[in-house]
Amino acid sequence: MKITDILTPAMTHCNLPGGSKKRVLENLSSFIVEQLGGDTEQADSLFHSLVARERLGSTGIGEGIAIPHCRTPGIKRIHGCLAKLTSPVEFDAPDDQSVDLIFALVVPEEQNDEHLATLARIAALLQHERSRVALRKCRSHEELFNTAVTLERSA
Repeated sequence: MKITDILTPAMTHCNLPGGSKKRVLENLSSFIVEQLGGDTEQADSLFHSLVARERLGSTGIGEGIAIPHCRTPGIKRIHGCLAKLTSPVEFDAPDDQSVDLIFALVVPEEQNDEHLATLARIAALLQHERSRVALRKCRSHEELFNTAVTLERSA
């Protein structure tokens, strides 16, 4: 599965506000559910699922990157959301570096293999310094999306 199979321009957010890990996950949940046409109750449910996943271990992978993800009932396919934060937040990453780039995944409950393959693909793309630098330079939602697509094509 390619990143472009799960990421759309509408699910790309440059300058997502935060301040804390919890606030980032709240804002991310609201943004994702809004883009998918959901309601406040669904946003709360997604937020609680993301927090529950974080309790199992941080999804911060280092180098300022986090890949929060969770299984969610009622969706038919994997949805990705790429966000660049307005300012870095502590995310309990293994390198203790604050996070400013997030690629969140919302996964149907039954798609275990696709879930793991997608996580691996995103982590592989974001492990390259040139990818992180390019994404951090973006100043708009559109630029962030187009940069991610270009990076995947050149990977």
